[in-house]
Amino acid sequence: MANVPIVFNEALNLQQLGVPEASIKHGLTTMESENWIVCVEPSQVVMVDLRNGAQVTKRSITAEAAIMHPSQSVIALRSGPTVQIFNLDAKKKMKSHTMPESVLFWKWADEKTLAMVTGTSVFHWAMAGEAGPERM
Repeated sequence: MANVPIVFNEALNLQQLGVPEASIKHGLTTMESENWIVCVEPSQVVMVDLRNGAQVTKRSITAEAAIMHPSQSVIALRSGPTVQIFNLDAKKKMKSHTMPESVLFWKWADEKTLAMVTGTSVFHWAMAGEAGPERM
């Protein structure tokens, strides 16, 4: 057998964890770090905690997209122009904002900042404080 530069092994199967195949695709499934996989289904968000043996948590939340914070139990949800940040440990909404246009791409820029890209602008939104997203 020839030397293969990359070897793939299945670490876990999301369908075996109860995630429908239709929810396992780009835009509905995210993995922001080695800690979490998040899948958006029509009427719920499924969070797979990879730090705790692939423990599955399902929340009745309607969202178009969701991403977990890379190191904290914090989730960002997007539905239409509205973006919300929730602390799952405290079970409370931290922030909510309605963007001026649709978010096309988003990512945690660092431990404290959610970066969002629209069709015309880039925004940074600090988790701390009351301020809304800041146009860069």
